[in-house]
Amino acid sequence: MPELPALLHGRRGLIIGVSRENSVGYHCARTFRRLGAQVAISYRPSRSAHGSALAARLGCSLHVSLDWNDEPSVTAAFQRIESDWERLDFLIHTTVHTPPRTLNRPLTELSSQAFSSALSTGAYSLIAAARHGAPLLKRSSSPRLVTLTSAGDSFVIPGYHVLGITKAALNAGVRYLAHELGQHGILCNGLSFSLVDTAGATQAIGADAVGRARAHLARTAPTHAALDMEQVTLMTALLASAYLRNVTGQIITQDGGYSQVYFKGDAGLLSQLRRGHAGNP
Repeated sequence: MPELPALLHGRRGLIIGVSRENSVGYHCARTFRRLGAQVAISYRPSRSAHGSALAARLGCSLHVSLDWNDEPSVTAAFQRIESDWERLDFLIHTTVHTPPRTLNRPLTELSSQAFSSALSTGAYSLIAAARHGAPLLKRSSSPRLVTLTSAGDSFVIPGYHVLGITKAALNAGVRYLAHELGQHGILCNGLSFSLVDTAGATQAIGADAVGRARAHLARTAPTHAALDMEQVTLMTALLASAYLRNVTGQIITQDGGYSQVYFKGDAGLLSQLRRGHAGNP
């Protein structure tokens, strides 16, 4: 990555959900550090040792473990952040949870417990983070709350069912939080980005499917390019920056224009339509 201006210089914030190296949260933390931010990360208690190692690799001196299903754990984590930093300028939510043996089964066979677990960790955690983080964000002159979502919120992605439902709930949460927190100057937005090669994507749909899906995106998107991780993290940084003004309650799509193309599945038809248009100015 080339040298970048200090977009986040002097800003400090928490990135929630950095539990593995090849995750969007980890890459966001790395990019944010390069852009001049002080970054704290959180991870699941079951991955504390690994999370501490990732924090050291990222140069994040402040890192906390928290369990969204354990209120005292969440309270303790934010108290630690308040004690060390006093304020937050941004809060980035990347948390997602897939109960074991969930995505390889039909949605109609999902238990209430598995569904609730995915929805609570993936969507309610944003609301809990806003509740605990709002007092710290209010102390910032330009507070930002950002969550990461996907096209599964609006479109069917095979093998993604409960996560897609969770993302839809997450997006609704963004809108309602924007309405509640806007009076305090806290801008709340989501970034819906097309498939990037992460450990989570591989776990959800498989490595082969990830590669084939990205190739399809590259063929079909108007930019003729699939997203790379740097593009996603830079867009997230912009949403977390003080340069974002008077934009809230939005789910911003970053997919090279793929979502705006009507004929997505038939490359031959697209080619034919282009030739016909060229011959009929």
